[in-house]
Amino acid sequence: MIKENLNTWLKNNADEKFAKFAISLVPGLRHKMYGVRLPVLRKKAKELVEEIDNIKGDSCEEILLKAYAVGYIKDIDLQLMYVGKFVPLIDNWMFCDSFCSALGLAKKHQEVYWQKIVEYAQSSKDYEQRFAYVMMLKYFCNQDYIHQVLNILKSATPKIWDTKQALAWALAECFIKFQEITRPILAELSQEIFRLTKRKILDSKRVDENIKQMLRSENLAPLV
Repeated sequence: MIKENLNTWLKNNADEKFAKFAISLVPGLRHKMYGVRLPVLRKKAKELVEEIDNIKGDSCEEILLKAYAVGYIKDIDLQLMYVGKFVPLIDNWMFCDSFCSALGLAKKHQEVYWQKIVEYAQSSKDYEQRFAYVMMLKYFCNQDYIHQVLNILKSATPKIWDTKQALAWALAECFIKFQEITRPILAELSQEIFRLTKRKILDSKRVDENIKQMLRSENLAPLV
C-alpha cells in the first residue's frame, strides 16, 4: 500500500522542469526523477520514519525519502544500523551529500559515528569513500578530530571524479578552519588533489584575500 500511495504522492508533487534541471547536475543518473523539491521530500520523510523498510528505491525521490527518514531517527544505535543499510544505495554525489546533510545526530555522537566513518574511509568502494569525506567535512572538522581527519585525508587515493572532489572539498574545509595545521599537509598531496583543493580554497568566500594571494604567489607545490 505504501508503494501505491507514494507513487500517487510523487506524481502529484512532480515538477518536470525541476526534474530536468536536477538530472543535468548528476551525470549518469540511473533512477527515475520526478522532480519533487527537497523541502517537500524532507517534510514527507518525517511521516515515513516507521516505514523506512517499506520504501522502495525505484526513483531518486524514494531513495532521498529513505535518506531523510533515517536522519529523523533519534536513537543513535538504530540510526547507525540504517546508515549501514543506506550507504550501499549511494551511487552518485546527490544521494551521498543529501544523506550526509540529514545525519545531524553525528554532532552529538561524535565518537560512535567516527568509528563508522573511519571504516567507510578505508573502503575500496568509491561512494563509501565519498560518504566518509563529506561526513568528515560536515561534522568532524573540529578541534577534537582535525588531526585524525587530516591523517586519513592526506593518504587517501580516490579513483573517480566525485570522490576526488569530495576529498578536495574536505581538505579545503580543513584549511579554512585550521590553516596552520592543514597548510603543511597540502605539500603531501598528489598533484591532482592539490590542484583541486587549492581551487576550492581560492573559490571560498570564507578565506581572506590576503591568504588567497599568498596561495597564488607561493610555490607550495606537492611533493608527489
